[in-house]
Amino acid sequence: MVLSFSYSLFAQQRTDHFIYPLNSKKMKEYMLLIHLPLSYGPDQASALREKWTALTDQWKANGIFVSSFVFPGESYIVAGTNSVTQKDIVSNGLKVVSTIIIRASDFKEAVQLAQNCPILEQEGIVEVREVQPRPETKTWTAEELNNKKIIQNLYEDILNNRKYDLLDSVISPDYIGIGNGDQKGVTSFLETVQAVINAFPDIQWHIIDLMAEGDKVVVRWTWTGTNTGNFRGIPASNNKVTDSAIVIYQLAAGKVINAWLQGDRLGVLMQIGVIPPDLISTNQAQNVTAR
Repeated sequence: MVLSFSYSLFAQQRTDHFIYPLNSKKMKEYMLLIHLPLSYGPDQASALREKWTALTDQWKANGIFVSSFVFPGESYIVAGTNSVTQKDIVSNGLKVVSTIIIRASDFKEAVQLAQNCPILEQEGIVEVREVQPRPETKTWTAEELNNKKIIQNLYEDILNNRKYDLLDSVISPDYIGIGNGDQKGVTSFLETVQAVINAFPDIQWHIIDLMAEGDKVVVRWTWTGTNTGNFRGIPASNNKVTDSAIVIYQLAAGKVINAWLQGDRLGVLMQIGVIPPDLISTNQAQNVTAR
């Protein structure tokens, strides 16, 4: 996508072939659309090859050149559902044959750079358009990627397979825990988790979302299990239960040191029959269990 305005540089001869942007702190990207006469052929291209090579080498050395590509020779014009024509769009005897992406601080400098294109010597023109900024994308650091892997392994390998002997490889001795007072480390973590596993022996966690930022990892999961054991002093209901939660983990040196959980305890109590379903409206019940 490009902006709707542009400049065209018509054929002219220049002697100052290498003009470069001075302001390299705030560079933008510009598209140089190369328009050539229909008569332009291999002989003309060969005559300018060395000049093009010298120019692009200079641009690359100065951090100006970004990329380039040639337009395919074959094209189709679609003007409607029943109107497809094999031809190129030609304007004033010229057609676009290639594109060069460059960096410049503003339109003025981009135009100055375009004025050095050798094609101007052979009745071609260069159209200059500013490229719209591309959306920023999240690039995870090596630490963030490793932290995500640690939390994924915690659920999918250790907890789902009950490999408690591996917990000390991912839980720090300084782990504070969720609601366990002065308890720390693996003991604190396992005490909370084991209470749930005892109540739902076939429990399996399923990760829905996993995100990392700095030393924290956010995971959104659901679990399913059958309530065949005592849950916080509540007798087993033998009901199939689904729970969901969002947990924030903080890690240091590759191990979990803290955690914060926002779950759906009310939804679990409803599913095991402690709270009558008709105690709240249907819409409220749906909202509670969806949290």
